[in-house]
Amino acid sequence: MHDLQSNEIEQLFSMLMDVLPIGIAVIGPDLHLRYINDRHAELNHCPKDQQIGHHVRDYLPLIADQIEAKLRFVLATDTPLLRQTIRAAAADEHDVAAHRLASYYPWNSADGKRKGVLGLIQDATVDDFQEQIQQESQQRLLSVLDNLFAFVGVLELDGTLVNANRAPLEAAGIALSDVIGKKFWDCHWWSFSPASQANLQAAITRCTQGQSVRCDVQIRLRGEALAWIDFMLSPLRDGQGRITHLIPSGIDISQRHAAEAALHRSEEQLRSVIESSDDAIITKSLDGIVTSWNPAAENLLGYTAQEAIGQPMTQFFPPARLHEEKELLDKIARGEKIAAFETERIHQSGRIVHVAVTISPLRDRAGSVIGACKLARDISQQKAQRDMLEQALSEKTALLHEVHHRVKNNLQIVSSLLNLQARKVAPEVARVLAESQGRIKAMALIHQLLYESHNMSEINLYEFLKKLLNLSATLYSADKHSVKLRLHAHPSPLALDVQRMIPCGLVVNELVLNAIKHAFDVGQDGVVSITLTHTGQQLRIAVADNGRGLPDGFQWGAHSGLGSQLIPMFVHQLQGELITESSAHGACISVVLNMNQAERHDAN
Repeated sequence: MHDLQSNEIEQLFSMLMDVLPIGIAVIGPDLHLRYINDRHAELNHCPKDQQIGHHVRDYLPLIADQIEAKLRFVLATDTPLLRQTIRAAAADEHDVAAHRLASYYPWNSADGKRKGVLGLIQDATVDDFQEQIQQESQQRLLSVLDNLFAFVGVLELDGTLVNANRAPLEAAGIALSDVIGKKFWDCHWWSFSPASQANLQAAITRCTQGQSVRCDVQIRLRGEALAWIDFMLSPLRDGQGRITHLIPSGIDISQRHAAEAALHRSEEQLRSVIESSDDAIITKSLDGIVTSWNPAAENLLGYTAQEAIGQPMTQFFPPARLHEEKELLDKIARGEKIAAFETERIHQSGRIVHVAVTISPLRDRAGSVIGACKLARDISQQKAQRDMLEQALSEKTALLHEVHHRVKNNLQIVSSLLNLQARKVAPEVARVLAESQGRIKAMALIHQLLYESHNMSEINLYEFLKKLLNLSATLYSADKHSVKLRLHAHPSPLALDVQRMIPCGLVVNELVLNAIKHAFDVGQDGVVSITLTHTGQQLRIAVADNGRGLPDGFQWGAHSGLGSQLIPMFVHQLQGELITESSAHGACISVVLNMNQAERHDAN
């Protein structure tokens, strides 16, 4: 092979210099540029011919001071300067700030004479820009973390805290300097509890092995206050997957934890109530499958919770009651209310159990019906007692009907005897017997109405007065056919108890009798009316006529007539008020009763 010529070697050297990715420059002692490669020209944004032979200040005026000082140092001391940072600000808003890394080596001849400086220049603008972006990104991240309410930190693998965001520091009332460099478990948040410290150390050990740890823990805040946090400890890996740091984080869940604790207490209380309830409490799904079964349900039907849960509710129904379940479930699914009712169920032994049942819908948080809750109580004894009472009541009612029937018949017999006797005595005596007969018939009418009624304790006042007037018209107006008897009242369910009905009936009878006897002359036209009004708690019965009125100075009980003696006595017995009004156009006698009167007087 032929030896290379010197010019060829120079060409090869020049080619090699131009393809290198770093800039190469040779600067003379006078700081004029002797040689540059293509990369250097590219870095300076200036052609080679405008740089070679020129002073540094001519082609790099913005950074000439930095470069000139370094070149003179190398020329003066014969000492290289390595990886020197050279920066140039942007010329305008459209330019980019320059950042170079330059190394300067002294260039001497073979005899040691100083010939200049060899410069190797790298463009670090991109690296600097990337570093700046990374720093800005880190600052933004730290700013975001500092504004989070969450607790975030950074640990070395040995558990040393190297950083923490603002939230946990402010919550604890401490500064970052109080905890940086400390073992995480020795920091303020954990040092109050040896158990918490031990658990944290164990979690850090697991995390360094690649596991993430998450749990609810208590930490200490300002003033020894404790708070619950949702704590998580995770490994931080580099690009090769190696664990470099540990990241602890947490969010305050004190309110949630308090709510959960309250809910747990409420559930425990509810469970205690259900478990200790004397009533069977059973829940079931919308398809009728038992989902819960308390001890009282076991006592009621004989099945344990294990035996009952998961079974259809119809398993505990007698065949005649199977239709109830579908009807009940349909109503529950529609959200309808179900009134308490009595029914029957089958005990495990096969006997029928009489129960009182209350059913309510079960709803989820959205309000949708998801099932039913049934409360059942054994009423077998109560039902047996009730049946006995109903039987006894039925017997007593029948007996009372018979008593009233017989009393009425006996009174009618007495009335008939008086009627027979009246035929054989003088007219004056006959009239007295007729009046007594009227009183007896009035009492007989009460017993007749009781006999005909389903209610043995009270009588409809309107019906009684209507029949009493018919009876009075038959008994008392034989000699005075022109006197009309009228009732002014609307049919109503207004009733009086038996104790007040008898004296009330006798008072009305006496008032009607007195009006017929004394208000009119024989053959005189006239009207006797009974008006019944009920206002609030007051009942007023008024007997009025359009006759001659009462005598001057009339007083009840001052006359020898039996009626004037009986009427105030009966009103007093009723604890009522007797109001007497009279004029030339007639008289009106009113009896006012208090319907709330608690005291009852025997009507003997």
